[in-house]
Amino acid sequence: MAPLTEQGLTEVLSPLKPTATVSLPGESKPPLLLIDAPVGSAKNIPLSLPSPKSAALLKERPDASATGDRQQLSDLLRDLDRTRRGGLPETPRKRTKAKVIAIVSANGGVGKSTIAAGLAKALRRPGGRTIAIDLDPQNALSSHLGITRQVPGLIQLKRQDADWGAHCLPGYGDSECLPFGTDEVNDRRLLKQLMLEDPGWLSQRLASMNLSENDTVVLDTLSGATVYSQQALDAADLVLVITVTDAASYLALDTLTQWLEKSRRPAQRHSYVLNQQDDSHSFSKDMAVLFRRRLGTDLIGTIRLDHQFNESLAYARDPLQYAPYSIGSQDMLSLSRQVHALLFPEPSGQQVMP
Repeated sequence: MAPLTEQGLTEVLSPLKPTATVSLPGESKPPLLLIDAPVGSAKNIPLSLPSPKSAALLKERPDASATGDRQQLSDLLRDLDRTRRGGLPETPRKRTKAKVIAIVSANGGVGKSTIAAGLAKALRRPGGRTIAIDLDPQNALSSHLGITRQVPGLIQLKRQDADWGAHCLPGYGDSECLPFGTDEVNDRRLLKQLMLEDPGWLSQRLASMNLSENDTVVLDTLSGATVYSQQALDAADLVLVITVTDAASYLALDTLTQWLEKSRRPAQRHSYVLNQQDDSHSFSKDMAVLFRRRLGTDLIGTIRLDHQFNESLAYARDPLQYAPYSIGSQDMLSLSRQVHALLFPEPSGQQVMP
């Protein structure tokens, strides 16, 4: 048998023309049926394969829908990476009208609660309230304000409909305090979960208190970069960084500053306070000089070491009333004036409070 040529292959594979039709009863247009003998299978037919050039083109031109999906995914990932590096745009949400101060520190034991309580007692404005809120699980702030009984705190008031204003307790100097509260492990885990899921959780809770422009909120936080301090930074108008005059605190300034800058909101001010400065030791005074050179105008106050503060806490007395002329009390009042000037700037031509 002669080999099948390309022309012959075309004739074999081309559709066959029917030579006759059979009409079935009742059909107006009968279907076409082939009545010729079936064509046998062709053997050893030399089919041509795609050329290398054609195969390359197929690889370079994938399916259009798959290409579009990959491009869309690439664009979404690029946008997500840009958003993560640039920070999410701040979603407008309701914020409290009160001025909010966050008390933070890199290390523990620097006297955050003492300063938070002192400002809560000294910053009250006519017709306004000053509320100290404890965001430290140690739950020590209420003791500095003369509140010794155990009462429910914010950890028991996690629900969105809880009334924080109704649970604030009276403290020294017409201040008010919302303690952290005593908690179980599960309570603290649930509170952290709420804060992690909603970075503006605290801001919303403060807004629900319906405070006025004359009111001031002081937030005492757990030391370091924690979920509690992050919530306070998001809510604050003024961040006060408390540090002491030792080498470890000085070396931590760079890391602390970087952390604060990442959390800064528009129009938010970061200021520093040196606490527990011991003038009886030359090293403490030397370190204070280094802090002043390093921080410049960001350092707004220095509170000297005053044992009257520890004694007043032990005897449940207000040091600003019990020892108003001690060096610590005088420094605390000076700091409160500086903070007041930052939060409530007077119009030009008027002086700040004496």
